[in-house]
Amino acid sequence: MQDVGEAAVGGGEAVILQFLPLFIVSVIYAFVVFVIARKRKVNPWPWTIGTLIPGVGIIVAPVFMLLSFISVFDRLNALEGPGQF
Repeated sequence: MQDVGEAAVGGGEAVILQFLPLFIVSVIYAFVVFVIARKRKVNPWPWTIGTLIPGVGIIVAPVFMLLSFISVFDRLNALEGPGQF
């Protein structure tokens, strides 16, 4: 039978390994947010750092993407001109 102390030591490594894919995905997503923010000509650092913070990133990332979609729609609307529809 395994000792309780040995199970507690081995359990910490397993928990860290479970969060590793989540960390890798969040870093990739933060990089995408950084690139899009630079292309939109807004300061990319608050958006990137906000995306990397685990609890805050759940709110910041969708807000950023929503603002990006709205700006794309505004640009498309400006290209159509006032007399199109």
